[in-house]
Amino acid sequence: MRPFSTPLGRWLGLAALAVGLASPALAQRTVTLRMNSATMPDTVKASAAAGVQVRGQVTTNNSGSTSPTQLPGGNVIDWNGTTTIKPANNGGDYWTVDFQIPENEKLEFKFYIDQSEGENLPGGWEDGGNHVIEAGTGDVVRDLHYFNKTGGDQAYDWRPFATGGADSVAVWFRVYLNTEDAATKGLDLQDSGLAVAVRGDNATKGSQRPGTTIDWGSSNVVLKRESSDAARPGFSLFSGRVAYPRASVGTTQAYKFYFKDSDTADGWEAGDNRTFKIPAQDSTLHWKFFGDSPALKGALVTSNVTFNVDISPLTQLGLFQTSDDFVQVRGAFNGWDCPDANSDDCLLQQAPGTAEYLRQIPIRSVVGTADSPYKYYISLNNPDGTPFFTNPDGTENFDAGYEEPLDYGGGNRPFTFTGSDQTLETAFFNSIRPGNLIADGRTINVTFTVDMNDATTFADSQGRAFDPAKDSVTVQFEDSFWLLTQGRRPGSQNLLQGAGGSLIPGFKLTDPDGDLVYTGTLAIEGPTYNAIAYRYAFASAGGDLVVEGAGGFDAGRRRYRYVTDLNANAFSFALDTFRPKGPSGAVRLINMPWEVNPTGTLKPGDVPYSVANGYVDQGNAVSVPTGPVSDEFALGNVYPNPTAGTASVVVSGRADARVTVRVYDLTGRVVATVADDVVIDGRPLQIDTSGLSAGLYLVRADSGTGVATARLTVVR
Repeated sequence: MRPFSTPLGRWLGLAALAVGLASPALAQRTVTLRMNSATMPDTVKASAAAGVQVRGQVTTNNSGSTSPTQLPGGNVIDWNGTTTIKPANNGGDYWTVDFQIPENEKLEFKFYIDQSEGENLPGGWEDGGNHVIEAGTGDVVRDLHYFNKTGGDQAYDWRPFATGGADSVAVWFRVYLNTEDAATKGLDLQDSGLAVAVRGDNATKGSQRPGTTIDWGSSNVVLKRESSDAARPGFSLFSGRVAYPRASVGTTQAYKFYFKDSDTADGWEAGDNRTFKIPAQDSTLHWKFFGDSPALKGALVTSNVTFNVDISPLTQLGLFQTSDDFVQVRGAFNGWDCPDANSDDCLLQQAPGTAEYLRQIPIRSVVGTADSPYKYYISLNNPDGTPFFTNPDGTENFDAGYEEPLDYGGGNRPFTFTGSDQTLETAFFNSIRPGNLIADGRTINVTFTVDMNDATTFADSQGRAFDPAKDSVTVQFEDSFWLLTQGRRPGSQNLLQGAGGSLIPGFKLTDPDGDLVYTGTLAIEGPTYNAIAYRYAFASAGGDLVVEGAGGFDAGRRRYRYVTDLNANAFSFALDTFRPKGPSGAVRLINMPWEVNPTGTLKPGDVPYSVANGYVDQGNAVSVPTGPVSDEFALGNVYPNPTAGTASVVVSGRADARVTVRVYDLTGRVVATVADDVVIDGRPLQIDTSGLSAGLYLVRADSGTGVATARLTVVR
């Protein structure tokens, strides 16, 4: 018979319940603690897996005896792992927990972290004596506490860096330097001359603070090593503070970590710039791996890599003179720099009787390091030895000489370091092969067409919306060497008035029938090559230029299309759709499709955002719910993309965040659920497209910290 199944049983049960409710409840108080883990001498993950705990005891005020470890509200506190008081991560280094203790009992406690990314961590306990909340009544909210690993006692409100004070805000930067990316740039952690810094935009709104102003050209903000013991993780951790004037609060700070030692020219991080908004209060930025690459786990090996490039198409186009010009290779291994034109680690030498330039260069890296980036570089010079590419002020334009290899969508070339002497296959500069050339005397009228309808409804996070009543639309050409074939130096094809009276390069389009589809035809003159690198832009007279896409340095930052009929008099590119800038935290997601080089060996999808020739760009025509985007939350590239089978994508952000990832079609309908409220912890998620028709889809990730999206193209 079930309890309370008879009238008498029900009455007895209710009576017992009434007696229980009438008993006096144990008086209790709520304790709220906040902790910052940035001072842990290791790379603590922002997740529950980090094992952050509050350990301790409560003692009776009169007798001093240890009270039961069972606390009001169901928590258990103890000096070992049985404690159930586990702070939740609020993002980055910040942790918060609420729990109850009995009134008139003293609480002694310490924070404990049992997770360690490195080895030989000297214990998860804080140093110094116990923290104490004296017996009493009323709720207690303690100030932010920094995890104490100083080797001694510190006040509870101790800070590892000087506060900003009344007129400024302090921000603490932190980087783990010993990564594969840093190794490819020649990092030597034992070098006595090693200096680590933060460089970036000057976001101080004109307020110069000597020694703390971030700048791209100098190491004003030097980071200090956190441990002198090479066996400790802190030996690879560097941190430091910047004091921003309060006038700069809310400004976006773009930055990168940078190092230089006795042998390294410029140790810049790989990838796009990092960004954050300057906060209104003193804060720490969660630590980063240098270059967002894995920690170095293997031994460094030095071996010779032979680079070689064929420039014969450039000589046929009249772009290269062997008597005046130089060919170099630049990459992560030499800091993307060649300070001396005759430098042994960058200058290539012409093979006698050929148009090939090559050099064997010793590189120090870890065996198996994949996708080590590099590009070929041509220094064009006038007969008098002065540089050919110059800025408006007459100084040399160092960016113009880099190739934009067509096979990689203008992105970097990759190679895998084997640890043995290796020779890379002969490349063509810019991936221009004889089959890409348009003959001298040939004129091809190329038509561009772009749909601007979506651009009229852009949200603020995507950039200013397009106003057809005020704005003009242009095509922006972004390949220095192609521009030279058309008689234009980079930056000189000025057809649109810009901000402050400046001239903006571009080819102006028109909308003759008012349907917001803009078009224009440009005569391409041979000799040239058939690949056109471009982005669309719009601006009002005297207004700021709004350029589509994410920018940066990776494939997909601009469009590449090919005139595939080299004997045609006219050629039209299929419809493009203007694409917005990416919102904060998802900058890499709003990239543009680019066609594969018809003379190359790579296929659509071999490199992110590469597509078949003649694509029709469906652009931003996807409508799904939007939400806030966190600087710490993003969705990585879907790869391969396009795909005919299974693709993968990585969600980054708080490792303990519960994430839902779904795939939407162009109508906003959910067509697949990849992950449903699960903890992903940065691992790749698989997208099965076997049930999807060919077309464009949107991949959307939702979590408590934000929303991020990426595009997926399915081919059949």
